[in-house]
Amino acid sequence: MTYFTKEKISPCDIAGAVAEAAVHDLRVNLFSFSGFPQIHVSDPIGEVFNVTLSWNSSSESKVSFELSVSEAITAAKKFKGGNGFDRAIFDRVQSSLAELERKSR
Repeated sequence: MTYFTKEKISPCDIAGAVAEAAVHDLRVNLFSFSGFPQIHVSDPIGEVFNVTLSWNSSSESKVSFELSVSEAITAAKKFKGGNGFDRAIFDRVQSSLAELERKSR
């Protein structure tokens, strides 16, 4: 697992930022599945993190999107600071959740 020592950020913090954006979407739009999707953040490949949202264990119930390292670090810092969800990543999280819901039906 990659840890950004200078920023004190790990992929777990990035997953927390994604989860916080998902919780905001849940409050506004609700989900059609009964529960909360799993969030997996890969170690960065180059300057990009791949984020996967999944529901159940079915490979058809997975959706991925990318965050640049700088976007991910900014979102994670906002999450760790308790300053609410990061609007810069929200649209990608919301779109991915909607796609995951469509795939899960």
